[in-house]
Amino acid sequence: MIGKLIIEILILWILYALYMAILVHKRGPLGGIFFYPRVMQERVIETGLMTEQELRSRKTFAYILLLVLMIFVPGFMILRVNGAQTYFSCCWQFYVLFLGAEFFDWLVIDTIWVAMSDWWIIPGMEDLNDTWHSVHIKQWKMLRLIPVAIPVSAIIGALYWGMIRLL
Repeated sequence: MIGKLIIEILILWILYALYMAILVHKRGPLGGIFFYPRVMQERVIETGLMTEQELRSRKTFAYILLLVLMIFVPGFMILRVNGAQTYFSCCWQFYVLFLGAEFFDWLVIDTIWVAMSDWWIIPGMEDLNDTWHSVHIKQWKMLRLIPVAIPVSAIIGALYWGMIRLL
């Protein structure tokens, strides 16, 4: 079971990387502007790099895609591949997969790619870099997610368990 979960986490890492590539492939860092602090989003709108409507539609698309990635894909893994049958097994497997995917997000995306590289810096907005472009801002994200993921896993585990009972 542990080997399966490790492989599934690696699959989620690949899917998460593809998710980020989809978001930024046309517009570069502006494709992920909704991940930036609100002050950055407002500056992008003020300077005309993006409209409020475009920001909202991109954010909606991104979060729907993220929900599919973080709920339906692990659900398939937990229910079909791993064959979970109990509420507890649904919960703990989602917890492990969620934190595994979030570890990739925290270390590779947020820390290495965003905070340690200059790729995400939007020209003309360097004066706002201290609001988001720092390893120190990202350093506690993973630790905060460990307890937050418990109730999230309980809710998603209930959703998966309910699906088992309906099917």
